[in-house]
Amino acid sequence: MSNFDNFYNKYLKYKFKYTKLKYNNILNGGKFNCNPTNEFNNICLENKDGKYRTKDSCINDCENQYIKNQLEKINIRHETTKFYLFIKDIITNEKIEVYLKGGNVLGLKILKMIYDKYKNNDKKFKECFDEFLKLDLIKDWDLTGYSNIPITEEYRKKLDKIARKYKLVPRAKTFILYQTDKPILLDDKPLFEISILDKDTFSKLELPLTTMKIQVNEYNLKYIFMLCKEFYSNRLNQEKFDFNILKRLLSKINIKIHPHKNGIYKVENNFDKGKLNDNLLDFIKSYSKNDINLQQFLATQIEDPYRMLYRLVSKNIKKNNNIKDFLKNNLNIRQEWLFDDKWIIKHINDFTEKLGNKIADIYINSFNKSKDIISSLSDVADFLTEISFNRVKSDYDTFENIGIKILENIFSKLLKSINKEELKKIEIRSKFIDFLQFLSDKI
Repeated sequence: MSNFDNFYNKYLKYKFKYTKLKYNNILNGGKFNCNPTNEFNNICLENKDGKYRTKDSCINDCENQYIKNQLEKINIRHETTKFYLFIKDIITNEKIEVYLKGGNVLGLKILKMIYDKYKNNDKKFKECFDEFLKLDLIKDWDLTGYSNIPITEEYRKKLDKIARKYKLVPRAKTFILYQTDKPILLDDKPLFEISILDKDTFSKLELPLTTMKIQVNEYNLKYIFMLCKEFYSNRLNQEKFDFNILKRLLSKINIKIHPHKNGIYKVENNFDKGKLNDNLLDFIKSYSKNDINLQQFLATQIEDPYRMLYRLVSKNIKKNNNIKDFLKNNLNIRQEWLFDDKWIIKHINDFTEKLGNKIADIYINSFNKSKDIISSLSDVADFLTEISFNRVKSDYDTFENIGIKILENIFSKLLKSINKEELKKIEIRSKFIDFLQFLSDKI
Protein backbone atom coordinates (compact mmCIF):
# COMPACT_ATOMS: atom_id res chain seq x y z
CA MET A 1 0.00 0.00 0.00
CA SER A 2 1.37 3.42 -0.97
CA ASN A 3 1.89 6.27 1.50
CA PHE A 4 -0.93 8.17 -0.23
CA ASP A 5 -3.36 5.24 0.25
CA ASN A 6 -2.32 4.92 3.89
CA PHE A 7 -2.92 8.62 4.63
CA TYR A 8 -6.22 8.58 2.73
CA ASN A 9 -7.53 5.60 4.75
CA LYS A 10 -6.61 7.38 7.99
CA TYR A 11 -8.46 10.50 6.74
CA LEU A 12 -11.62 8.47 6.03
CA LYS A 13 -11.39 6.78 9.44
CA TYR A 14 -11.14 10.08 11.34
CA LYS A 15 -13.80 11.73 9.18
CA PHE A 16 -16.22 8.86 9.99
CA LYS A 17 -15.53 9.21 13.73
CA TYR A 18 -16.04 13.02 13.58
CA THR A 19 -19.29 12.73 11.61
CA LYS A 20 -20.64 10.09 13.98
CA LEU A 21 -19.72 12.17 17.02
CA LYS A 22 -21.36 15.27 15.54
CA TYR A 23 -24.53 13.29 14.67
CA ASN A 24 -24.72 11.80 18.18
CA ASN A 25 -24.25 15.28 19.63
CA ILE A 26 -27.27 16.53 17.68
CA LEU A 27 -29.37 13.57 18.79
CA ASN A 28 -28.34 14.08 22.41
CA GLY A 29 -29.27 17.74 22.62
CA GLY A 30 -26.59 19.54 20.55
CA LYS A 31 -29.21 21.85 18.98
CA PHE A 32 -30.22 25.39 19.82
CA ASN A 33 -33.43 27.31 20.21
CA CYS A 34 -33.95 31.05 19.84
CA ASN A 35 -35.49 33.03 22.70
CA PRO A 36 -35.26 36.72 21.68
CA THR A 37 -36.74 37.91 24.98
CA ASN A 38 -33.66 36.79 26.93
CA GLU A 39 -30.55 38.91 27.48
CA PHE A 40 -28.45 38.84 24.33
CA ASN A 41 -25.87 36.43 25.74
CA ASN A 42 -28.66 33.87 26.32
CA ILE A 43 -30.86 34.25 23.25
CA CYS A 44 -29.65 30.88 21.94
CA LEU A 45 -29.64 27.98 24.40
CA GLU A 46 -29.15 24.26 23.86
CA ASN A 47 -32.30 22.24 23.36
CA LYS A 48 -32.56 18.72 21.90
CA ASP A 49 -35.68 19.82 20.02
CA GLY A 50 -34.05 23.03 18.82
CA LYS A 51 -34.37 24.43 15.32
CA TYR A 52 -30.69 25.28 14.83
CA ARG A 53 -27.77 22.87 14.63
CA THR A 54 -25.15 25.42 15.68
CA LYS A 55 -25.18 28.32 18.10
CA ASP A 56 -23.79 30.69 15.47
CA SER A 57 -26.60 29.99 13.01
CA CYS A 58 -29.11 30.45 15.81
CA ILE A 59 -27.62 33.81 16.87
CA ASN A 60 -27.49 35.10 13.30
CA ASP A 61 -31.19 34.33 12.87
CA CYS A 62 -32.35 35.21 16.38
CA GLU A 63 -30.50 38.52 16.41
CA ASN A 64 -33.10 40.20 14.19
CA GLN A 65 -35.96 39.17 16.45
CA TYR A 66 -33.99 40.24 19.52
CA ILE A 67 -33.37 43.73 18.09
CA LYS A 68 -37.05 44.13 17.14
CA ASN A 69 -38.06 43.24 20.69
CA GLN A 70 -35.55 45.68 22.15
CA LEU A 71 -36.77 48.54 19.93
CA GLU A 72 -40.37 47.79 20.89
CA LYS A 73 -39.38 47.67 24.54
CA ILE A 74 -38.54 51.39 24.61
CA ASN A 75 -41.14 52.41 21.99
CA ILE A 76 -38.85 53.43 19.13
CA ARG A 77 -39.54 50.60 16.68
CA HIS A 78 -42.42 52.46 15.03
CA GLU A 79 -40.19 55.45 14.28
CA THR A 80 -37.13 53.45 13.22
CA THR A 81 -39.26 51.41 10.80
CA LYS A 82 -40.22 54.59 8.94
CA PHE A 83 -36.59 55.61 8.57
CA TYR A 84 -35.58 52.07 7.60
CA LEU A 85 -38.13 51.88 4.77
CA PHE A 86 -37.29 55.36 3.49
CA ILE A 87 -33.54 54.70 3.55
CA LYS A 88 -33.91 51.33 1.85
CA ASP A 89 -36.01 52.98 -0.89
CA ILE A 90 -33.59 55.83 -1.67
CA ILE A 91 -30.55 53.53 -1.60
CA THR A 92 -32.16 50.99 -3.90
CA ASN A 93 -34.14 53.19 -6.27
CA GLU A 94 -32.42 56.59 -6.15
CA LYS A 95 -28.86 55.26 -5.72
CA ILE A 96 -28.34 57.69 -2.83
CA GLU A 97 -25.47 56.84 -0.48
CA VAL A 98 -26.53 57.15 3.15
CA TYR A 99 -24.23 57.69 6.13
CA LEU A 100 -24.49 58.12 9.85
CA LYS A 101 -22.65 61.36 10.68
CA GLY A 102 -22.18 63.82 13.52
CA GLY A 103 -20.90 63.51 17.06
CA ASN A 104 -22.26 60.01 17.50
CA VAL A 105 -19.85 58.61 14.93
CA LEU A 106 -16.95 60.21 16.77
CA GLY A 107 -18.23 58.53 19.91
CA LEU A 108 -18.53 55.19 18.13
CA LYS A 109 -14.99 55.58 16.78
CA ILE A 110 -13.67 55.85 20.34
CA LEU A 111 -15.87 52.96 21.48
CA LYS A 112 -14.50 50.87 18.61
CA MET A 113 -10.97 51.62 19.86
CA ILE A 114 -11.96 50.51 23.37
CA TYR A 115 -13.48 47.35 21.89
CA ASP A 116 -10.39 46.58 19.79
CA LYS A 117 -8.14 46.82 22.84
CA TYR A 118 -10.31 45.27 25.56
CA LYS A 119 -12.86 43.05 23.83
CA ASN A 120 -11.50 40.03 25.73
CA ASN A 121 -11.17 41.82 29.06
CA ASP A 122 -14.62 42.56 30.46
CA LYS A 123 -13.30 44.40 33.51
CA LYS A 124 -11.12 46.84 31.52
CA PHE A 125 -13.79 47.28 28.87
CA LYS A 126 -16.33 48.36 31.49
CA GLU A 127 -13.83 50.66 33.23
CA CYS A 128 -12.99 52.42 29.94
CA PHE A 129 -16.64 52.52 28.92
CA ASP A 130 -17.63 54.25 32.16
CA GLU A 131 -14.94 56.90 31.55
CA PHE A 132 -16.06 57.22 27.93
CA LEU A 133 -19.61 58.09 29.01
CA LYS A 134 -18.26 61.21 30.75
CA LEU A 135 -17.31 62.60 27.31
CA ASP A 136 -21.06 62.77 26.53
CA LEU A 137 -20.57 62.28 22.79
CA ILE A 138 -23.49 60.04 21.85
CA LYS A 139 -26.83 61.83 21.71
CA ASP A 140 -29.13 62.28 18.68
CA TRP A 141 -28.60 60.25 15.50
CA ASP A 142 -28.08 62.24 12.29
CA LEU A 143 -28.27 60.46 8.96
CA THR A 144 -27.18 62.04 5.68
CA GLY A 145 -27.84 60.94 2.12
CA TYR A 146 -25.66 62.07 -0.77
CA SER A 147 -27.36 62.38 -4.12
CA ASN A 148 -25.61 61.37 -7.34
CA ILE A 149 -27.64 63.89 -9.32
CA PRO A 150 -28.07 67.65 -8.71
CA ILE A 151 -30.79 68.46 -6.20
CA THR A 152 -33.14 70.58 -8.28
CA GLU A 153 -36.54 71.78 -7.11
CA GLU A 154 -38.09 69.03 -9.21
CA TYR A 155 -35.93 66.35 -7.62
CA ARG A 156 -36.67 67.71 -4.16
CA LYS A 157 -40.40 67.26 -4.86
CA LYS A 158 -39.72 63.67 -5.87
CA LEU A 159 -37.85 63.01 -2.60
CA ASP A 160 -40.65 64.70 -0.63
CA LYS A 161 -43.13 62.32 -2.23
CA ILE A 162 -41.01 59.30 -1.29
CA ALA A 163 -40.69 60.63 2.27
CA ARG A 164 -44.44 61.11 2.59
CA LYS A 165 -44.96 57.48 1.58
CA TYR A 166 -43.17 56.48 4.77
CA LYS A 167 -44.74 59.23 6.88
CA LEU A 168 -41.66 61.46 7.04
CA VAL A 169 -42.09 65.21 6.68
CA PRO A 170 -39.73 68.00 5.48
CA ARG A 171 -38.42 70.34 8.18
CA ALA A 172 -36.26 72.89 6.31
CA LYS A 173 -36.67 75.35 3.46
CA THR A 174 -33.11 75.93 2.23
CA PHE A 175 -32.03 72.27 2.35
CA ILE A 176 -33.63 68.82 2.57
CA LEU A 177 -34.26 67.48 6.06
CA TYR A 178 -36.79 64.84 7.08
CA GLN A 179 -38.18 63.85 10.46
CA THR A 180 -41.30 62.02 11.59
CA ASP A 181 -44.39 64.15 12.14
CA LYS A 182 -44.03 63.84 15.92
CA PRO A 183 -40.39 62.88 16.43
CA ILE A 184 -39.04 61.24 19.54
CA LEU A 185 -37.08 63.95 21.37
CA LEU A 186 -33.89 63.80 23.37
CA ASP A 187 -32.82 67.05 25.08
CA ASP A 188 -35.38 68.84 22.86
CA LYS A 189 -33.74 67.50 19.67
CA PRO A 190 -35.18 64.77 17.42
CA LEU A 191 -33.66 61.40 18.15
CA PHE A 192 -33.53 60.67 14.39
CA GLU A 193 -33.43 62.82 11.27
CA ILE A 194 -32.04 62.51 7.76
CA SER A 195 -30.80 65.21 5.39
CA ILE A 196 -30.17 64.83 1.66
CA LEU A 197 -27.21 66.77 0.24
CA ASP A 198 -24.93 67.05 -2.75
CA LYS A 199 -21.51 65.45 -2.39
CA ASP A 200 -19.26 66.76 0.38
CA THR A 201 -16.32 68.94 -0.62
CA PHE A 202 -13.39 70.04 1.55
CA SER A 203 -14.70 73.61 1.60
CA LYS A 204 -17.69 72.34 3.59
CA LEU A 205 -15.74 70.06 5.94
CA GLU A 206 -14.35 71.60 9.10
CA LEU A 207 -12.06 69.01 10.69
CA PRO A 208 -11.43 65.25 10.50
CA LEU A 209 -12.61 65.20 14.12
CA THR A 210 -16.11 66.26 13.05
CA THR A 211 -16.62 64.43 9.76
CA MET A 212 -16.26 60.72 10.44
CA LYS A 213 -19.07 58.64 8.97
CA ILE A 214 -20.50 55.15 8.79
CA GLN A 215 -22.02 54.02 5.50
CA VAL A 216 -25.50 52.67 6.08
CA ASN A 217 -27.29 49.91 4.20
CA GLU A 218 -30.46 47.95 4.77
CA TYR A 219 -28.49 45.26 6.62
CA ASN A 220 -26.39 47.24 9.09
CA LEU A 221 -29.08 49.82 9.84
CA LYS A 222 -30.51 47.48 12.46
CA TYR A 223 -27.20 47.74 14.34
CA ILE A 224 -27.40 51.55 14.26
CA PHE A 225 -30.91 51.42 15.70
CA MET A 226 -29.82 48.94 18.36
CA LEU A 227 -26.89 51.16 19.37
CA CYS A 228 -29.35 54.01 19.63
CA LYS A 229 -31.60 51.90 21.83
CA GLU A 230 -28.77 51.10 24.24
CA PHE A 231 -27.78 54.74 24.75
CA TYR A 232 -31.29 56.14 24.63
CA SER A 233 -32.67 53.75 27.25
CA ASN A 234 -29.66 54.41 29.47
CA ARG A 235 -30.22 58.18 29.24
CA LEU A 236 -33.80 57.61 30.29
CA ASN A 237 -32.49 55.54 33.21
CA GLN A 238 -34.62 52.62 32.05
CA GLU A 239 -31.88 49.99 32.04
CA LYS A 240 -28.14 49.43 32.17
CA PHE A 241 -25.98 48.70 29.14
CA ASP A 242 -25.79 45.12 27.90
CA PHE A 243 -22.07 44.84 27.14
CA ASN A 244 -22.49 41.59 25.22
CA ILE A 245 -24.72 43.14 22.56
CA LEU A 246 -22.67 46.33 22.64
CA LYS A 247 -19.50 44.44 21.77
CA ARG A 248 -21.24 42.55 18.98
CA LEU A 249 -22.58 45.79 17.51
CA LEU A 250 -19.16 47.45 17.63
CA SER A 251 -17.63 44.49 15.81
CA LYS A 252 -20.10 45.04 12.95
CA ILE A 253 -19.50 48.73 12.17
CA ASN A 254 -16.86 50.28 9.94
CA ILE A 255 -16.00 53.97 10.39
CA LYS A 256 -14.74 56.02 7.45
CA ILE A 257 -12.55 59.10 7.79
CA HIS A 258 -11.00 61.39 5.19
CA PRO A 259 -7.20 61.33 4.79
CA HIS A 260 -5.69 63.45 7.55
CA LYS A 261 -2.44 64.55 9.16
CA ASN A 262 -1.95 66.31 12.51
CA GLY A 263 -5.65 66.91 12.95
CA ILE A 264 -6.40 68.62 9.61
CA TYR A 265 -7.24 67.25 6.18
CA LYS A 266 -4.52 65.84 3.99
CA VAL A 267 -5.75 67.29 0.70
CA GLU A 268 -2.78 66.71 -1.64
CA ASN A 269 -4.19 67.46 -5.12
CA ASN A 270 -7.79 67.82 -3.92
CA PHE A 271 -7.69 71.45 -2.74
CA ASP A 272 -11.17 72.98 -2.76
CA LYS A 273 -11.41 76.77 -2.63
CA GLY A 274 -15.19 76.75 -2.31
CA LYS A 275 -16.65 80.12 -3.31
CA LEU A 276 -13.66 82.23 -2.25
CA ASN A 277 -12.43 84.71 -4.86
CA ASP A 278 -8.91 84.47 -6.25
CA ASN A 279 -7.62 87.58 -4.44
CA LEU A 280 -8.58 86.23 -1.02
CA LEU A 281 -7.30 82.81 -1.99
CA ASP A 282 -3.94 84.30 -2.99
CA PHE A 283 -3.81 86.04 0.40
CA ILE A 284 -4.41 82.70 2.17
CA LYS A 285 -1.73 81.02 0.08
CA SER A 286 0.79 83.75 0.82
CA TYR A 287 0.13 83.34 4.55
CA SER A 288 0.34 79.54 4.60
CA LYS A 289 3.23 79.41 2.11
CA ASN A 290 3.64 75.82 0.86
CA ASP A 291 1.42 74.11 3.44
CA ILE A 292 -1.58 73.13 1.32
CA ASN A 293 -3.26 71.40 4.27
CA LEU A 294 -3.14 74.63 6.29
CA GLN A 295 -4.43 76.53 3.24
CA GLN A 296 -7.46 74.24 3.06
CA PHE A 297 -8.11 74.57 6.79
CA LEU A 298 -8.02 78.40 6.66
CA ALA A 299 -10.09 78.59 3.47
CA THR A 300 -12.78 76.38 5.01
CA GLN A 301 -12.83 78.32 8.28
CA ILE A 302 -13.02 81.78 6.70
CA GLU A 303 -15.66 80.92 4.07
CA ASP A 304 -18.12 80.53 6.95
CA PRO A 305 -16.58 82.45 9.90
CA TYR A 306 -19.11 80.98 12.33
CA ARG A 307 -17.07 77.79 12.06
CA MET A 308 -14.02 79.34 13.69
CA LEU A 309 -15.72 81.99 15.86
CA TYR A 310 -17.95 79.48 17.61
CA ARG A 311 -17.70 75.85 16.53
CA LEU A 312 -13.90 75.67 16.50
CA VAL A 313 -12.99 77.66 19.59
CA SER A 314 -16.05 77.03 21.77
CA LYS A 315 -16.83 73.42 20.90
CA ASN A 316 -14.31 71.48 18.84
CA ILE A 317 -11.13 72.49 20.67
CA LYS A 318 -12.67 71.45 23.98
CA LYS A 319 -13.95 68.20 22.49
CA ASN A 320 -10.56 67.55 20.86
CA ASN A 321 -8.65 68.04 24.11
CA ASN A 322 -11.06 65.97 26.20
CA ILE A 323 -10.71 63.08 23.77
CA LYS A 324 -6.93 63.45 23.74
CA ASP A 325 -6.84 63.17 27.51
CA PHE A 326 -9.19 60.19 27.47
CA LEU A 327 -7.13 58.27 24.89
CA LYS A 328 -3.88 59.04 26.67
CA ASN A 329 -5.14 58.07 30.12
CA ASN A 330 -7.22 55.03 29.19
CA LEU A 331 -5.83 53.55 25.98
CA ASN A 332 -2.35 55.09 25.63
CA ILE A 333 -3.13 55.87 21.99
CA ARG A 334 -2.39 58.94 19.85
CA GLN A 335 -4.60 59.74 16.85
CA GLU A 336 -3.71 61.73 13.73
CA TRP A 337 -7.28 63.03 13.48
CA LEU A 338 -6.76 65.04 16.67
CA PHE A 339 -5.03 68.41 16.45
CA ASP A 340 -2.65 70.53 18.51
CA ASP A 341 -4.96 73.26 19.81
CA LYS A 342 -2.07 75.67 20.49
CA TRP A 343 -0.91 75.34 16.87
CA ILE A 344 -4.46 75.86 15.60
CA ILE A 345 -5.11 78.94 17.76
CA LYS A 346 -1.73 80.45 16.86
CA HIS A 347 -2.52 80.22 13.14
CA ILE A 348 -6.10 81.45 13.57
CA ASN A 349 -4.88 84.52 15.52
CA ASP A 350 -1.96 85.25 13.18
CA PHE A 351 -4.05 84.79 10.06
CA THR A 352 -7.00 86.89 11.23
CA GLU A 353 -4.72 89.71 12.39
CA LYS A 354 -3.06 89.80 8.98
CA LEU A 355 -6.49 89.61 7.31
CA GLY A 356 -7.63 92.54 9.47
CA ASN A 357 -4.61 94.58 8.40
CA LYS A 358 -5.27 93.69 4.75
CA ILE A 359 -8.91 94.81 4.64
CA ALA A 360 -8.09 97.99 6.59
CA ASP A 361 -5.39 98.78 4.01
CA ILE A 362 -7.85 98.18 1.17
CA TYR A 363 -10.30 100.61 2.73
CA ILE A 364 -7.70 103.28 3.59
CA ASN A 365 -6.09 103.19 0.14
CA SER A 366 -9.47 103.36 -1.57
CA PHE A 367 -10.79 106.14 0.67
CA ASN A 368 -7.64 108.23 0.19
CA LYS A 369 -8.36 108.22 -3.52
CA SER A 370 -12.15 108.56 -3.57
CA LYS A 371 -13.06 110.13 -0.20
CA ASP A 372 -16.21 107.99 -0.50
CA ILE A 373 -17.06 105.62 2.38
CA ILE A 374 -19.53 103.56 0.39
CA SER A 375 -17.27 102.86 -2.60
CA SER A 376 -14.32 102.18 -0.28
CA LEU A 377 -16.35 99.69 1.74
CA SER A 378 -17.50 98.17 -1.54
CA ASP A 379 -13.84 97.41 -2.34
CA VAL A 380 -13.49 95.65 1.00
CA ALA A 381 -16.71 93.72 0.37
CA ASP A 382 -15.39 92.63 -3.02
CA PHE A 383 -12.27 91.20 -1.37
CA LEU A 384 -14.46 89.31 1.11
CA THR A 385 -16.99 88.20 -1.52
CA GLU A 386 -18.92 84.99 -0.70
CA ILE A 387 -17.92 85.00 2.96
CA SER A 388 -21.13 84.59 4.92
CA PHE A 389 -21.44 86.77 8.02
CA ASN A 390 -25.15 86.01 8.56
CA ARG A 391 -24.65 83.63 11.48
CA VAL A 392 -21.99 85.88 13.00
CA LYS A 393 -24.65 88.56 13.39
CA SER A 394 -27.53 86.33 14.42
CA ASP A 395 -25.50 84.23 16.88
CA TYR A 396 -23.13 86.91 18.19
CA ASP A 397 -24.41 86.54 21.77
CA THR A 398 -23.32 82.88 21.84
CA PHE A 399 -19.65 83.71 21.22
CA GLU A 400 -17.15 83.34 24.03
CA ASN A 401 -14.34 85.85 24.60
CA ILE A 402 -11.94 83.91 22.40
CA GLY A 403 -14.37 84.09 19.46
CA ILE A 404 -14.99 87.82 19.94
CA LYS A 405 -11.21 88.40 20.06
CA ILE A 406 -10.83 86.69 16.67
CA LEU A 407 -13.65 88.83 15.27
CA GLU A 408 -11.85 91.93 16.59
CA ASN A 409 -8.68 90.75 14.85
CA ILE A 410 -10.51 90.92 11.52
CA PHE A 411 -12.58 94.09 11.88
CA SER A 412 -11.34 96.40 14.65
CA LYS A 413 -8.66 98.12 12.54
CA LEU A 414 -11.14 98.63 9.69
CA LEU A 415 -13.77 100.10 12.01
CA LYS A 416 -11.19 102.44 13.56
CA SER A 417 -10.43 103.72 10.07
CA ILE A 418 -14.08 104.62 9.43
CA ASN A 419 -15.97 107.58 10.81
CA LYS A 420 -18.55 105.74 12.92
CA GLU A 421 -21.11 108.53 12.71
CA GLU A 422 -20.87 108.50 8.93
CA LEU A 423 -21.08 104.71 8.90
CA LYS A 424 -24.31 104.73 10.93
CA LYS A 425 -25.90 107.26 8.58
CA ILE A 426 -25.45 105.07 5.51
CA GLU A 427 -28.89 103.88 4.36
CA ILE A 428 -27.86 101.88 1.30
CA ARG A 429 -29.05 98.28 1.49
CA SER A 430 -25.86 96.26 1.63
CA LYS A 431 -25.45 93.14 3.77
CA PHE A 432 -21.81 93.97 4.39
CA ILE A 433 -22.48 97.57 5.46
CA ASP A 434 -25.38 96.39 7.60
CA PHE A 435 -23.01 93.90 9.25
CA LEU A 436 -20.39 96.61 9.89
CA GLN A 437 -23.05 98.88 11.40
CA PHE A 438 -23.95 96.04 13.74
CA LEU A 439 -20.30 95.40 14.64
CA SER A 440 -19.57 99.08 15.27
CA ASP A 441 -21.69 98.86 18.43
CA LYS A 442 -20.05 95.60 19.54
CA ILE A 443 -16.30 95.92 19.11
